[in-house]
Amino acid sequence: MMRSPATLRCAYLCVTLFTLLPPSFSHGTEVNDLQSCAELQGKATPERELECYRQASSTQKSGAQSSKPLLSARGTGLEKEWTPSDATLVSHKLNYTLIYSKTSQTNALPYSPNPRNQVLTALPQDDRDMKIQFSMKHNIGDFDRLGSLWVGYTLLSFWQFYDEAHSRPFRENNYEPELIYSTYPDVLFGKSRFNPDILNFGVVHQSNGQAEPRSRSWNRFYVQTGIEKNYAGDKKFIALLRVWKRIAESPSNDDNLDITQYLGHGEVELRYSQNKNWEATLVLKGRSAQLDLSAPWTAYRLLALVAPSEHNTNIHLQYFSGYGESLIDYNHRHKTWGLGVSFPFE
Repeated sequence: MMRSPATLRCAYLCVTLFTLLPPSFSHGTEVNDLQSCAELQGKATPERELECYRQASSTQKSGAQSSKPLLSARGTGLEKEWTPSDATLVSHKLNYTLIYSKTSQTNALPYSPNPRNQVLTALPQDDRDMKIQFSMKHNIGDFDRLGSLWVGYTLLSFWQFYDEAHSRPFRENNYEPELIYSTYPDVLFGKSRFNPDILNFGVVHQSNGQAEPRSRSWNRFYVQTGIEKNYAGDKKFIALLRVWKRIAESPSNDDNLDITQYLGHGEVELRYSQNKNWEATLVLKGRSAQLDLSAPWTAYRLLALVAPSEHNTNIHLQYFSGYGESLIDYNHRHKTWGLGVSFPFE
């Protein structure tokens, strides 16, 4: 049966209008997809075809609205990193696995000024680890112009993977939950070109979950601010300053009385990236420095031939020098370099 041009125009207009209606206007029965609707052409009445297209459009619209991304990327910019979104998790600190990490000096007898936290029996240690860091945050409250509330969690692990003789134990795990209130500097201070891009207030606990004498832990309040500069469209520079105040404990219960002498009262983080292809991050804290370099593995021709499709994985190189790479080593000076992969989730 041939339809006139006027009938076809009317049908097209009706379909368009129906797609704008909410699902509550549904009169049909089963949900259809567009392919099923196309198969009805010439086999059903025009009204039935229109109803099919309307249901299919409503279903697709509802599905698009309900879809919720699991992860949001680090490196997309300070404002986006701290703006509440539909993502379940947002990258916080770097996420990486150093497949091979080698230290210049192991710490077989960790020391603390508290006699209860002095290790007297040396444990054999390999000078090689697999070093793994997982760090995410989640928005639990959005107060519009007043800011947002976040919970963050970072797990840093040192796995003696190459020590087969001692059953490859985990040498150290550091657990770091935190609560963060992020607000907008322009709201607090009025709009000014001198304002930072972010302003965060947080409370953080960090411990290694060990029993005495290997127990190490501390709690802090902190303030963090940062600026972001973009150059030539594809180059980005970020500078972050975080200053903290340790929450005091009684000397008899303090696992590490002198920890601020080594880790200081704050840190500076500098990031430089280009076209999302590579990133350099330098963290200066107390008496230590850590440099991380990462680039997509598909940037390397050999690896691109092995896995030509796009990957959300970077080649990652890390160098650490000073004190406090882990809590058990907060007062142990050493140097470490490692090679592995990182996951920007972008």
